[in-house]
Amino acid sequence: MASTQDSQFNCPNCSARYELVCVEADTIAVDRELSCLSCGGPLQGRRGRFVLKYFLVGHPQSATPRRRRAV
Repeated sequence: MASTQDSQFNCPNCSARYELVCVEADTIAVDRELSCLSCGGPLQGRRGRFVLKYFLVGHPQSATPRRRRAV
């Protein structure tokens, strides 16, 4: 197996940031469902003859920023 391409990817459901690595599969790999580590949404596992590997690099930003509590 040889790594062919690295790129940035954002989850289409929650915008979590991933580093996406495409790896050429030497043999026929078993397709399995992948899901986002932040929201559980579905992620694509293959692209043609390539297996996709996702590495979480950033959780999604919330729509409303959290405020610090006064101490």
